[in-house]
Amino acid sequence: MNLLWERWQALPDTALRQRQAARLHKFLRDTVLPFSAYYNKLFRENNLTANSIRSLDDLGRIPFTTKADLLNSAQYPERFRDFILVPDEKMLSRRPGTWIQAVFKGRESVRGKFEAEFRPVFTLFTTGRAAEPVPFFCTRRDMAVLAAAGKRVMEICGARREDRLLNAFPYAPHLAFWLTHYAGMEFGALMLSSGGGKVMNTDATLRLMAKLRPSDLIGVPTFLYHVLSQALAEKLRCEYLKNIVLGGEKAGEGLREKLRELARALGAEDVKILATYGFTEAKMAFAECPAPPGKSSCGYHLYPDLGIVEIVNPKTGEVVPNGQGG
Repeated sequence: MNLLWERWQALPDTALRQRQAARLHKFLRDTVLPFSAYYNKLFRENNLTANSIRSLDDLGRIPFTTKADLLNSAQYPERFRDFILVPDEKMLSRRPGTWIQAVFKGRESVRGKFEAEFRPVFTLFTTGRAAEPVPFFCTRRDMAVLAAAGKRVMEICGARREDRLLNAFPYAPHLAFWLTHYAGMEFGALMLSSGGGKVMNTDATLRLMAKLRPSDLIGVPTFLYHVLSQALAEKLRCEYLKNIVLGGEKAGEGLREKLRELARALGAEDVKILATYGFTEAKMAFAECPAPPGKSSCGYHLYPDLGIVEIVNPKTGEVVPNGQGG
């Protein structure tokens, strides 16, 4: 497991919140407010600056950004552009340590660092309930975080490097497919991506499973249910399955139990059903901690060094106490 991640998780709650707040303040001060048209305007309209956010309790002062804020309108036909960080070279040159790097490593090194942080190289799209897909642009730094988060999903789900994994998410510019792809690359296990039902139909998927014999089957719950149901109808055996990892749809306990029953009927006696929760805005996904026998879920494992998670009252927007729903 990543040592930095381990150190963050080991911190007492107060120290963890202080470290998260310090990193957030620096991010707002040095990156977001200088270069984001949307958040610069939002902060000005609410009389806020980076210095207004010194602790996690101050987060409540920032208005929520909702799905509606991301959508194009007649007034803002390309609203997504306001969320792209557009750096100013003069301001970047005044960042602490920039001139030292330029002296010792050269100007090209500095330029390469800034390009990795700010230049878009990859695009994802939301699907969800938005009226139209919303693009999210990723830099090389974003892609490194995507890969790191994917590797953590593998670690949480108990993957091993000798495992064989089948990525059955639909091939598209969507988070689920690409996070799974980079998860396998970063973790170092054999990952084969089928592209889902529209790229490789059910019969072809079953033939692929028979040849690959994957220990982990990863995909949308309803599609995996369909594939395993067809396997049972054809009297196939899948005793090699160890984990079924779900994403892209909500997976209730009823569907999970049906997947368990199908796996048992196919010869896989001890299959774990693990769900993931991801959203394009975060450019990462979170995995459930493996549950002990008799318990369906232990909740999701978070990454405190990569993001701050709050549970809020949907009516008031206020943070709710630990253990309370929101």
